[in-house]
Amino acid sequence: MNRILRTKDVTVRFGDKTVLDRISADFEAGVMTAVIGSNGVGKTTYLKAIAHLIGSSGTTELEEDGRSTFRKKDIAYVPQLGALQTRLTVFEMVLLGLVSNLKWHVTDEQTDMVWQTLLDLGISHIAGQPFNTLSGGQKQLVSMAQSLIGKPKVLLLDEPTSALDLRHQLIVMDLAERYTREQNVVTIFVVHDLMLASRYGSNLLVLHNAGIYAYDRADRILKPDLIREVYGVNSRVLSLEEGYQMVLPLEPI
Repeated sequence: MNRILRTKDVTVRFGDKTVLDRISADFEAGVMTAVIGSNGVGKTTYLKAIAHLIGSSGTTELEEDGRSTFRKKDIAYVPQLGALQTRLTVFEMVLLGLVSNLKWHVTDEQTDMVWQTLLDLGISHIAGQPFNTLSGGQKQLVSMAQSLIGKPKVLLLDEPTSALDLRHQLIVMDLAERYTREQNVVTIFVVHDLMLASRYGSNLLVLHNAGIYAYDRADRILKPDLIREVYGVNSRVLSLEEGYQMVLPLEPI
């Protein structure tokens, strides 16, 4: 199925401040797109506008085989890892991902869906543990499981690796990449680590001054001039034999 998420003229204002000004971009399914830019530029705001979690103007459409639709249940937004301290178990947390379909009685089918999701993510062994006893990496995997169980067609990840060690960063991003490819979904992720952006993002969308500064493949746009203009840093950009770029910051401007 040919699936594309289209955003057109997305604008967000907070009081007198325009955070996003007529952002238009198309995102293909089956590949991941990284949204990058300096602090406060509107990266998280853009994801929330796409998910209809905040007020915005403009349009967001999910086009499938030439037909445009938008259903909120088709979009999963995974927020930054916060300080949630619930004593709900991992199983119960993932079950809440089916909240739109839950009734007073949980069906055998829903129970099986939770177990299968936990097995797929390799966290079935912690199903009975309270969420607030988990490590940061485990919590992020549970949040991912809660979002993926509903089989979204659009996956929005807001800084999914910000609180994780190197190993769990790779585990979480590999999981997102595999789900994106196997389920042919549109995945957009916000990230500060430019090497992760280059490694997992087939394209980079760079936000700057309330608009799009660049949108293309990482190897085409991740250059010292862009780093200087967007981040205010002199840098070297190395192309690794693995196929992605590594940015070495040298000094602030």
